[in-house]
Amino acid sequence: MAKSDNLGDITPDLKDNLERDLNEFVRQALSELSTKTNSPVDTGFFASSWTASTQRPRADQPREDYGPWKNLKADRKGGRAVGYTIEPRFINDIKYNFKPFSTVFIGNRAKYAAFALEEGTVQSYVQGKLKDKVRQTFKEKPKVKVATRGYKGGKGIGQFADPKRVFVDYTNPYEQ
Repeated sequence: MAKSDNLGDITPDLKDNLERDLNEFVRQALSELSTKTNSPVDTGFFASSWTASTQRPRADQPREDYGPWKNLKADRKGGRAVGYTIEPRFINDIKYNFKPFSTVFIGNRAKYAAFALEEGTVQSYVQGKLKDKVRQTFKEKPKVKVATRGYKGGKGIGQFADPKRVFVDYTNPYEQ
């Protein structure tokens, strides 16, 4: 990202920062959704099927057609299938070039996604951790120093050696 000292050129820098933060946020959200903590897991196919796009992902892929999940027998009673596997299928294939102010859809391609979402784990994640992650990711972290205390000179060299002078200490409140 090019930096500029000209205040008139701040827009491209801000746009680049926002684009970088948006794409990192999407990648992190997909990674966190692809876990047994934040997605319901029976065979692992649902947790492995999260993706992101500027179009709504279609829930049209049956578990029986894919990789290590096709031969697993779903438990369907709240337990996990023997040999369940979580292997994110799309996270590394997505071109993370989402642009600021465009809509990004994070969705699941598993054919039974609507049924799996009824369990509630994803909703808890979205309303809790993901909400906090949005606030944290898109919060500008300015380099601000706030005067927090004064102290007298008399220690140090040069102007700091003068005991008659008073200096101010500055603290960055975002680093507290």
